[in-house]
Amino acid sequence: MTRSAHRWLARAAGAAATAVLITGGTAGVTYAAETDREAASIVAYDPSVNSTANFAVVATTHPDTVGCNGYKVTGSGTASGKPTTGGTWTQDEVVCTATIPGKYDIKGTGTITESDGDKLTISYALTAPLTSDTLVYPTGTFKITGGTGNYAFATGSGKMNARVNLLDHDHVTSTIMGDILFTG
Repeated sequence: MTRSAHRWLARAAGAAATAVLITGGTAGVTYAAETDREAASIVAYDPSVNSTANFAVVATTHPDTVGCNGYKVTGSGTASGKPTTGGTWTQDEVVCTATIPGKYDIKGTGTITESDGDKLTISYALTAPLTSDTLVYPTGTFKITGGTGNYAFATGSGKMNARVNLLDHDHVTSTIMGDILFTG
């Protein structure tokens, strides 16, 4: 009887130790998986819109010298990235210096036209500090307002930034990054 009780206790102790190892091992694996998932989600964000435009601009004085006190700006050049496969960039914007104290207030529209004629159209709102520096870095947001062809029912939004040298109107760069949805 003593021998069978001893075996039973040994088996129970072995089972308890195994349960502790399994539970501890699972907790460690679960924690590691949660930690890895957090890191992966930070690294794994891949925006569906990530496009850069390089273009030249022409600025003319805006007719409202009191309420806007700025410029009408048109631009054209090239665009590359996604979701478009590249093509041309055109824009039309108003840059005011009187609407937000101490800042450029930039509102505009841009169009990326692919070689097959499909167009992706955005509207944007940017700001940048008014400084005596000739380099200006406007930042803000954009919204996809539609387009033609593959982009006829596109919507979406994201962040936009630009690099403008006020003395060199031939080399302006802007970048849009965000997400696109197709609702049609």
